[in-house]
Amino acid sequence: MIAIDAIISQFSTEEQQEFVKYLKYKNKRHDTKNVQLFELLLAKYPAKEIPQKLYGNDNKTAYHGLRKRLWSALVDFMATQSLTHEVSAELDITKRILVARNLLLQKQYKTAFKILDKAEKKARDILHFSLLNEVYHTQIQYAHNINSPSLLEELIGKCIRNQQDFLQEEKLNMAYAVIQKKLQKVMFQGEVISLQTLIQETYERFGVSKEMGLSYKSLYQLAQIINSVAAVTKGYFAVEPFLIENYHDISNRLKQSEKHLFYHIKVLYLIANIFFRKKEFTQSVHYLTRMKQQMELQKQRFYKDGLLSYQCLLALNYNYLGEAEKAIALLEEVAQLKKYDLETMLDVHLSLIVCYFQQREFKKAQQVFSKFYHTDKWYEEKAGIDWVLKKNLIELLLHIELGNISYVDSRFASFQRKYYPFLRKSGEVRVITFLKFVKQYYNAPEIVTSTAFHRQVEASFQWKARVEEDIFVMSFYAWLKAKMHKTDLYKTTLELVNTDN
Repeated sequence: MIAIDAIISQFSTEEQQEFVKYLKYKNKRHDTKNVQLFELLLAKYPAKEIPQKLYGNDNKTAYHGLRKRLWSALVDFMATQSLTHEVSAELDITKRILVARNLLLQKQYKTAFKILDKAEKKARDILHFSLLNEVYHTQIQYAHNINSPSLLEELIGKCIRNQQDFLQEEKLNMAYAVIQKKLQKVMFQGEVISLQTLIQETYERFGVSKEMGLSYKSLYQLAQIINSVAAVTKGYFAVEPFLIENYHDISNRLKQSEKHLFYHIKVLYLIANIFFRKKEFTQSVHYLTRMKQQMELQKQRFYKDGLLSYQCLLALNYNYLGEAEKAIALLEEVAQLKKYDLETMLDVHLSLIVCYFQQREFKKAQQVFSKFYHTDKWYEEKAGIDWVLKKNLIELLLHIELGNISYVDSRFASFQRKYYPFLRKSGEVRVITFLKFVKQYYNAPEIVTSTAFHRQVEASFQWKARVEEDIFVMSFYAWLKAKMHKTDLYKTTLELVNTDN
């Protein structure tokens, strides 16, 4: 049986209300019981008792039929919600293909082919071969309705070449899966291997050509794999040499880089992000500047796609370069956007909270926090557990500063119950250690300036080299250090982040 209740339990209050509205709008009869079933499932009513509650008897046949219809409505609703909030280039192309097909059925051939031509151009810009295949398939199917003697052969030629590119992409996909599995052993089990050797051998295994294997698109996909592992291990310092070396190789080989502009922009962002994580802020800003230059090309075709990520990372660099006012002004401006990528906007809001907090603008930070009205489970799905941990930690420190005693006690207990097992399992015991000292400060603020407390803190943490240490871990520790030495938080943070140990 499909676990409908497991899915709807992830819905926010707003999503629950929207789904009920959707069901009522779709219902053609007043006696439909789908809303009632949804509410019973949401309330975690025992499954065996639901038929009796709905029908007054144990009518399992009617119940299972109703449940199937509710599932169908749930799928439609989730798809509609995704389309409503999705702003990607892929969705834009898909919409154009669907509109063109509808026009073809209405025999509006010229208009439909113009729309398909535009969809082809957009799909080619981002090297989306599966969508290109949809375009060519549709055009070939209706080519006989267009008065052009050479059109069909041109389309067949394009389709064949695209199929070859699509096959190469599928080979790359298999290669990436193998590389990712191997990298997990490299990162988590301590195996030593050359990234270049691993990639070369894997490409040879799957017959990936050099042209496909070394492009901005393939580098971006490889970098995402490596970057995702680094995000868990905090090993960003090990990624940069591989990424920079291959980036320069591709840049020198692909002189007409605008052909790969979409992925070129994404690669530049990844490089800038790695330099930020390494605390090389000037270098990060340098690559962000190059990213902005690429975003300006082709009449700013991909400008909006990269703008939010660019602005958020630029603001973070400003903040750690000592230009907090510029950082806050930029983040405040970005936070007002109406259309945005949800995950990136969550980063924007959290970054703004951190900046406010470091400037002791606690009330402003609290105002931004009020926008986080979903459950932690919901945020884990949207932004990942690392983001949720940061949110909870900064929230805890914020309410200590605001003196919200009862709230702090409950948040300590909640955090310990929810995340201590995960932190121990993932090797992040120092977060637990940090919170132990935070609690000591919270219960007896006067002890943190004592020599005994200082010695205890120094003996409890093992720090990596500055370039290897996670910048956000350092930022949280800076709060404790500022309390210990009675110094300004922002100045303490900058000193800690920018000074070699």
